[in-house]
Amino acid sequence: MKIILSRKGVDSSAGGFASPILGSDRLLPMAIPDTRSPIRYRDLQSELPVGRLVKHLSRDQLNGWSRVHLDPDLVQEQLRGRDQFMPVFGQCGAAQTHLASHSVGVGDLFLFFGWFREVMQHRKRWRYVSNAPDLHVIFGWMQVAKVVPVDLIKQVPEYEFLKNHPHCFGSFSGHNTLYVGRRQLSFRHSIAGAGYFDRLTVDRTLTAAGCSRSLWQVPQWMHPAGRKSTLSYHQDISRWHRLEDKLQLQSVARGQEFVLDTNHYPEARDWVSGLFSVSA
Repeated sequence: MKIILSRKGVDSSAGGFASPILGSDRLLPMAIPDTRSPIRYRDLQSELPVGRLVKHLSRDQLNGWSRVHLDPDLVQEQLRGRDQFMPVFGQCGAAQTHLASHSVGVGDLFLFFGWFREVMQHRKRWRYVSNAPDLHVIFGWMQVAKVVPVDLIKQVPEYEFLKNHPHCFGSFSGHNTLYVGRRQLSFRHSIAGAGYFDRLTVDRTLTAAGCSRSLWQVPQWMHPAGRKSTLSYHQDISRWHRLEDKLQLQSVARGQEFVLDTNHYPEARDWVSGLFSVSA
């Protein structure tokens, strides 16, 4: 099995704001805006008004009527009226070429991470808590059941339910591809094959305490010394720093998909299982 750390959600270049952390530990990942998409922020189902959150946190650059790239799409309940549903994630261009070059496919596990920051309400508007840290946090997962080129969707009746995914609207760069998720995890049958982690925990937080969000604290076994491969895009050994009983990684600014082969890092399987030990 390969593990893919996949950077998703709003950030400084797409949306211009961080996804919110509410009440110190509740995660609410926000998908990026996309004028091609048929879905609007106000369509997304949540206990909180997503349109208002987007409007306030984007400083009125977006609102509930803004169109949204709901990708990854991990739970049926996020949109009303979906009788047929499978979790799905789309990728294209250089990022998809990178996944294909690492033979990412059936059985592999995406762990989605993004930029988060704690928010609060002040005078009926949502805003970021002063001095709250900027964090890279793992917020969701999906284990792959099928890999479907978008060009096949209109040709194969079995894939009809995928036609409303944002990657099926407008023009996308080459190798436009959808990854369809399993119903249950192959290694934890009691857990859905895709979903969102609703709480911030230490294990799901990538950013090292007190550091910029791109400086990560990762398990010591992840150091590439003596391994047959490394976390993709992170071959430069100078990015890895051992500090007593800790390992820090200066993550790259470019790239969306970072692939780790668990055949070369068998310890990763227990680490992944641990992500689900706290209520997911």
